[in-house]
Amino acid sequence: MLLYAASYDGQGAIATRAAKEYAKLTNDTFHEVLTLIRFGRFDEVLLVTNRPKAEVQGGLWDFAQGYAHLKQGDTDFAQLYLGRVKKTAETSKASFRMHTGKDLLGIAAGILEGEMQRTSGDLPASIKSFRRAADLQNGLQYDEPEPLPFAAHHWLGAALLESRRFEDAEKVYREDLKEHPRNGWSLLGLKQALEGQGSSSEQVAADLAASWARADTWIRASRF
Repeated sequence: MLLYAASYDGQGAIATRAAKEYAKLTNDTFHEVLTLIRFGRFDEVLLVTNRPKAEVQGGLWDFAQGYAHLKQGDTDFAQLYLGRVKKTAETSKASFRMHTGKDLLGIAAGILEGEMQRTSGDLPASIKSFRRAADLQNGLQYDEPEPLPFAAHHWLGAALLESRRFEDAEKVYREDLKEHPRNGWSLLGLKQALEGQGSSSEQVAADLAASWARADTWIRASRF
């Protein structure tokens, strides 16, 4: 719970420390690499070489490795890991807590594929991939804490902003704020979406300042 709450609260040091403690106790590194992705610490992701043996957790580790390689400019390795995640998502009969591997790895695959498409300049394709991931995440059963320390909506909203589809981005961020109230990632995106429309964002800016008061992470977008 601490890891999840701190991730949405922008407290990177607390979240990553909790994830590393989990890895020490369980020898399972998937929480660690997902939390590092949340906070843009890609070089550290690549240092976590102990891949979890369980199918779903191992697939999420593959996602994190692929995303980190992409952010380090290695698209070939990113494509390799994307293929692994997609294959496991298609064939998995495993689950993590009450969530199927098909759903969790489908979310991860959508985020990684969408970010690869965005990086290559294909924003329309990336938006489709991110939306597919967000729809899957919307369909997950209620669980506390949630299985992932981030929402695909943060990638979808950012891509919509980049496409200057400000009204659509506003809808995505407001949707996420209903699910994850007062989270600074979506408040920042909402502020940017309102500003893009020429609308007042003063109240949202105040909400963001209050939400991010404990954060140790400076962000320019709703995802790294």
